[in-house]
Amino acid sequence: MPRLQVIGFGALNLDLIFQVDESLGRELGVRAGEEWAREPQQVDALLAVLYKEGRLVGKAGGGSAANTVVALSGMGFRAGYVGKIGSDSEGEFIWKSLDSIDRSRILRGERSGICLTLLIGKDRDRSMIVFPNVNDTLCWEDLDVEYAKECDFLHLTSFVGDRPLEAQRRLAAEAGSEVKISFDPGMLYARRGIPALLPILKNTYICFPSEEEVEILSGKEFWEGSWQLLDLGVQIVVCTMGHKGSYVFTEKEEFWTPAVKIREVVDTTGAGDVFAAGFLAGLLEQKSLRECADLATKWAARSIVGVGRQCYPVGNGRNE
Repeated sequence: MPRLQVIGFGALNLDLIFQVDESLGRELGVRAGEEWAREPQQVDALLAVLYKEGRLVGKAGGGSAANTVVALSGMGFRAGYVGKIGSDSEGEFIWKSLDSIDRSRILRGERSGICLTLLIGKDRDRSMIVFPNVNDTLCWEDLDVEYAKECDFLHLTSFVGDRPLEAQRRLAAEAGSEVKISFDPGMLYARRGIPALLPILKNTYICFPSEEEVEILSGKEFWEGSWQLLDLGVQIVVCTMGHKGSYVFTEKEEFWTPAVKIREVVDTTGAGDVFAAGFLAGLLEQKSLRECADLATKWAARSIVGVGRQCYPVGNGRNE
C-alpha cells in the first residue's frame, strides 16, 4: 500500500441530525455551539423526545477526525484511520461511510458511538450531544504505533474518556519527532485545560481551535491564548471564528482570512473539520499559509449547504 498522507485518530460516531426549535433546546439544556457528553443509558430516552418533538433531517458517519480525512480523501489524498466502532448496525453504517480511506486499523467492540446533532432555531446553529460508548474503550495497547507514524500528518481529535486521551498523549510523545501532528481539540478537550493536553500540544505542528475553544482552553482572550499555544511549542495556530473567518498565528506572521458568505446555511456541524481538511490539503501541496487559509475557507463554506457529508469533496476535488 502506498504511504498514507494523513491518518486520523479520534472518536467515530453515527451522527443523527435533528432540526429543533429554540424552546426544545432550552428544555434539553443545550445551547447552540456547545458539545456535551451524556451517559449511555440516556440515549434511548433522548432519542424518543427528539423523534417526537424534533425532525430528523439527516444521518451520517461522524467524528471530527473522520470528517477531516473523508474530506481529504475526496480531494484526492491518501488517508487512513485509527479508531473503534461497534459490532452493530450503527457500526456497519460508520464502516461503510469510511470506504474511501484505509480502514485496516479500525477496531470493533460493543455499542457504537452516537452523536445527536441539534440544529437549533432558524439560524440552524448546531449543538452536539455525544454518547461515546465503544470509543472510550480504545487504549494504548490497541494502537499500531508504526502505522500511525507512516504518514505526513497525524490528525488528532477528541474523545470523551481518559483512556483514549492517554493513548493520544503517549502517541504524540512517541511519534511527534517522526510525523507532523495536526490537532483539533474541540470543546471536549478545551474544557480539560492546557495541563491535560500538554503532551500533545508541545508536539503539535498545527492546531485548529475555535475562538471559543482557545479561550476556554487557555483562560485568555483568543489572540493571547493563541500566542500561548505557540509558546508551548505549536508551530501554527489556526483559530476558526465561524462567520467571522479565521486567524492564523505563527512566530513569523499572523493574518485574518474572511469567511465566504452563504445565502442558505443547512448544517454547520462539520464545517471546522472540512476547514482543517482544506488547510492540510494546502500544506500537503506546499502552498503558502495564506493560500492554505483561502482553500480551507472555500471548502468549509461549501460543506455547510448540505446535511452531514453531502457537500464534502468527491473524487479529486482539490482543484475545483
